[in-house]
Amino acid sequence: MFYEIKLKVEKENSKGEMKEVVEHFITDVGLFAEAEANGLEQYNGNCDEYNGNCDVISITRSKVIEIVNEKEEGKPFYKATLIDIFIDDNGNEKETKSYTLVCAKDITEANRLMQEHMRLGLNDMRLDGIVKTKIMDLI
Repeated sequence: MFYEIKLKVEKENSKGEMKEVVEHFITDVGLFAEAEANGLEQYNGNCDEYNGNCDVISITRSKVIEIVNEKEEGKPFYKATLIDIFIDDNGNEKETKSYTLVCAKDITEANRLMQEHMRLGLNDMRLDGIVKTKIMDLI
């Protein structure tokens, strides 16, 4: 299960001023406590970068079910919405949504990577949309 973690950190901006910012991460663990431990590890491991001022402010279960590729430096994560259409027991058409993360340099590359990924066994699903996320890394 994926959890999204938000860290409040103090960083120096381009003008040399210290500003509080919120950084977003995602982690793949089984328990909420493990997600918190990963956030604290990120916090403790990078305190020098954050001038010693950082805190885990939020942990939520993510609706993301899969990460397509590895995070690459300088490339953001995009969240793709996939739609699966099926017929229920009463004969009614139903839709279920699932979300997938893909690391890409831009939305065009994200779309291409998702199309390739879907050809590997998700042919019955439809790509409904892709949006850039604030998630910085998988921890």
